[in-house]
Amino acid sequence: MRHRFWSAAAALVLTPVLASSAVAGGRALSCYEQATVPAVYRTVHQKVLVQPASSYVVQKPAVYGYQKRRVLVQPERVSYRTSPAVYQTRQSRVLVQPASVGWEYRVIKGRKILCKVQNPAVYKTVSQQVLVQPASKVAVRQPAIYSTVNEKVLVQPASSYRVQKPAVYTTVSRQVLVQPAQQVWKPVRVRGCRY
Repeated sequence: MRHRFWSAAAALVLTPVLASSAVAGGRALSCYEQATVPAVYRTVHQKVLVQPASSYVVQKPAVYGYQKRRVLVQPERVSYRTSPAVYQTRQSRVLVQPASVGWEYRVIKGRKILCKVQNPAVYKTVSQQVLVQPASKVAVRQPAIYSTVNEKVLVQPASSYRVQKPAVYTTVSRQVLVQPAQQVWKPVRVRGCRY
């Protein structure tokens, strides 16, 4: 768009400037200078066949191997064992008589005196059997017994298949001229020239 503007401006202005160049001291309204617009190129990528598609058949023989197999020799068995109850002797302090306050007569220096007396609490130690663990029936498990044997097995049967090889391409890049170089007139700002 700018190139078109410069070309149009050059076409409109060039003739008056040349016609009035002989007149000295005239006031310039706008000024232009010639410039070169470089050529414009574009990179084009082109796909080129290097090797065409092809195919071939591959034969695969059967594959055998030895596999370990687990064989049961004796199945699992479960038996039961009786566990007796477990007791423990524990001692505890039991209150026999709580603390109390009472009155009693006492003879002090030959005189019979009524006194208020504090009686302490009376405790005794008692032993008793405590059940810690009740009797139970415990299962005793005897695991199964296995043995390992080797046997020949078919791992993969014989087969054949076709391998497809796709075509091989490469990309070639080249420069294409979109617009050649041009000579255009473009406006300039100089002293004494109003633009």
